[in-house]
Amino acid sequence: MSGPTESTSASSATASDALIEEAARHGADAEVWTLRQWTDELVCRLGTVERRSDVATGATALTVWADGTEGYAVQNVPDSRDPALVTAALAVGRALAATGSAPPPPPAPEAPRKAPDTPPPHLDAEATERLRALSAGGDGLDVELRTRADRSRIRLHRAGARPLGYDTGVVQLHTRITARGDGIGYIGHQSYGRTVPALLDRVETTELPELIGLARLLAAKPVSRLAYDDLLVDGRVLVKLLSLIVPAFLLDSVLEGRSPLADRTGEMVASPGVTLVDDPTAPDSPLPVPWDGEGTPCGPTALIEDGVLSGFLSARRTAAEAGTTGSGSGRRGPGGEMVTVQPGYLLLRHTTCLGTEFRAGRTVLHVVQANGAHTSNPITGEFSIGANAVVVGPDGTRDNAGNITLAGNVFELLRNIDGHDGRIRVNRSHDSFVAGPGVWTASLTTGR
Repeated sequence: MSGPTESTSASSATASDALIEEAARHGADAEVWTLRQWTDELVCRLGTVERRSDVATGATALTVWADGTEGYAVQNVPDSRDPALVTAALAVGRALAATGSAPPPPPAPEAPRKAPDTPPPHLDAEATERLRALSAGGDGLDVELRTRADRSRIRLHRAGARPLGYDTGVVQLHTRITARGDGIGYIGHQSYGRTVPALLDRVETTELPELIGLARLLAAKPVSRLAYDDLLVDGRVLVKLLSLIVPAFLLDSVLEGRSPLADRTGEMVASPGVTLVDDPTAPDSPLPVPWDGEGTPCGPTALIEDGVLSGFLSARRTAAEAGTTGSGSGRRGPGGEMVTVQPGYLLLRHTTCLGTEFRAGRTVLHVVQANGAHTSNPITGEFSIGANAVVVGPDGTRDNAGNITLAGNVFELLRNIDGHDGRIRVNRSHDSFVAGPGVWTASLTTGR
């Protein structure tokens, strides 16, 4: 499937002009957001290509302001010029209570017009063959590789302002490995990147061998007794737990009284050395974007600095209500849904690196996989989840700890991080990414 072209850009301009002119005939100010997306998906298992698909999708979202009201309508059609969008958005605005507020200003003309230059990701014949070969498995191994490459063209056009637009893309690889031994060991891992070759190089040389070793270890007979001196929570587990409390760092939650961090700016909420920054423009961000779904330029927003709470994420409306400047965190759903506040690339860092797994003279429990973290409480931070872990002895030997329970509170975990292992993992929800390393902590409890 070919990527974005100049013709699609011209089509977007003509379509958005038509909607803006139709809204003006009704006495309304208007803003048009358009998405065109091309997706390649490939599933390889046991050396065979099981499924391949190439899909083109898109959406057009229209916001109108008239007589102190704001209305919204969306169609799952890219570059729509259907006048029914305008009448539907106006009807929604009339059905809602009038706010009496003026429409927000158009996006700043100096806002970046495109994302950082990155070749659009494609699953071509070479990538297909590499993935097929990597999934060969054998010797009691079942390897499944689910790969997806997204290429997106985003356009935003506000009445009276120049259209803004950029192209971007992300590659996602979900590795699922099952090994058979004394029992059955399973490990899953998500990898992300901006280009297919770079991602496959990393998976082939580093991630896949490590995951195969873990799967074989988890298939071995568990140790008879769970005993350890130190606890290392892998980044795969940390980012799922951290994703639970993302709502606490949203200005929406603060204004609605749902954030336990409200009125705590300037207080210590994490261990010294801990920093939490959202930056969709960062070099390591899997999905680079120059501005959010409302045209607000993106950049680094510090939420925690050296353990101290320093800010919250916001969109245009919530920032105006709080009398502050938006952080560029207004994100639309894949179908053009109304803007919600979400991180772009939220990364947790710690200044102290304590290394991976092995500690001389100590027994380490390395929690490598979480099961069911989404069922925990996103407001209080309390959780109790199933997990898989490895016991690393003082001499470096590694044994299967078996299925365990991991319990605690994520806010308490932030306040009790002793250091990190240097391995960044990433969790994704739609176009929001949360990243962080494995962390050493004594704040969580475990059991069989």
